[in-house]
Amino acid sequence: MSDQNPPNQPPGPPPSAPPPPASSWDAPPPPPPPAAATADWSTATADPYGAGGAAPVPVAPSGAAGLLDPRWNIATGPPAGWEPKQKIVAGILGILIGSLGIHSFYLGNSKKGIIQIVASVFTCGLLGIWGFVEGIMILIGNIKTDAYGIPLSE
Repeated sequence: MSDQNPPNQPPGPPPSAPPPPASSWDAPPPPPPPAAATADWSTATADPYGAGGAAPVPVAPSGAAGLLDPRWNIATGPPAGWEPKQKIVAGILGILIGSLGIHSFYLGNSKKGIIQIVASVFTCGLLGIWGFVEGIMILIGNIKTDAYGIPLSE
C-alpha cells in the first residue's frame, strides 16, 4: 500500500529519484537552411512537353518494343527476352488449384480466371472441377497456347 500514489497526487517517479538527463530529443530541431536562388519561372513554359497531356512513353534505345511498351501486340511478336509459359507448370496449377483459376492467370487469361473464382465461390467449389479438367487438357496437349497465342513450352 505504501508504493501506491495517494488519490490526489499524479503518478510519476518517486521523490527520491534523480531528474532524467536532458537528451537531444528534448530540443526542437534546427530550422532548415534558407532556400537557394531559384530559376526565373517567367521564361519557363507551363507544359514542358509542348503538346499537353501526359509524358511520352520511353522507348528502348534499339527501337524494339519492350515488355511494358503499349505498342507490343500479337502481330509484332513478343519482345526480346520473352520466355513462353511452361505446359507442365500450367497443367499442375490447373490440377492442384484450378478452382481458383490460377492456371488461367498464369497463361494470361485473367478474365477467365476471375470467372473461375466466382463460379467456384458461388457453387461452393462444385465448379472447381472445371480447373481440374483444364489442367488435364493442358498436360495432354489439347490446350497448346497461352492467351497471346504463343505455344506452351515442354
